[in-house]
Amino acid sequence: MQIKQITPEAPGFGSSQDLLETADEMLVDHAALDCVHISGASGVPVVARAMSIEQSLVESAVLAGSTLAGIRLLDCHVRRADLTGATWVDARLVRTKLGESKLTGFDARGGELRDVVFNNCKMPESFFIESSLTRVRFDECQISGIDLSGAKLHSVSMRGCDARNLRLIGARIDYLDLRGSMIEGITIEPEAVSGIVIEPIQAPALAVAMGARIAEIDH
Repeated sequence: MQIKQITPEAPGFGSSQDLLETADEMLVDHAALDCVHISGASGVPVVARAMSIEQSLVESAVLAGSTLAGIRLLDCHVRRADLTGATWVDARLVRTKLGESKLTGFDARGGELRDVVFNNCKMPESFFIESSLTRVRFDECQISGIDLSGAKLHSVSMRGCDARNLRLIGARIDYLDLRGSMIEGITIEPEAVSGIVIEPIQAPALAVAMGARIAEIDH
């Protein structure tokens, strides 16, 4: 397998440009928001369907516990945001960067992620079941227990991450670079292993996942 560098395309706007502050009441079904700044804390979790957010900045706790089925993020920065317990089923994230954010229990099953970077995010027990990931990077993230069962991993990198108990049952893996991450407790099927890149030090964790027993030679 050729070792390659996964380089997602960056969001197509600068986060320093002037953005329109958006109130909670704008976050409704089928809202189409462009060049906005979404921040603050909502009194109740936001519930909306098929929202579209483009060339925008999302931060703070406004979307914690939100239920945003079919949300679309394009060319967005999500910075120091709290998405704890959010449910974004069938979401579409394109050219989006999430940095220093909390996504514990984040549920994006059935979603499409393309050219997405998670940097220094806390997202244990998050769900990307049956999602499609293309040019997606997890850098220095806490993703223990992340569930990618049944997902299509076209090109994904997890570098410097706590990826213990990573779940990959039924995943179709074209390319998954796990070098530099902790992967003890990984669950994966033998036929998917050929799409994974690891370091020699990680081989025992993968061997255990395959059912091997590791022991010193008796003398």
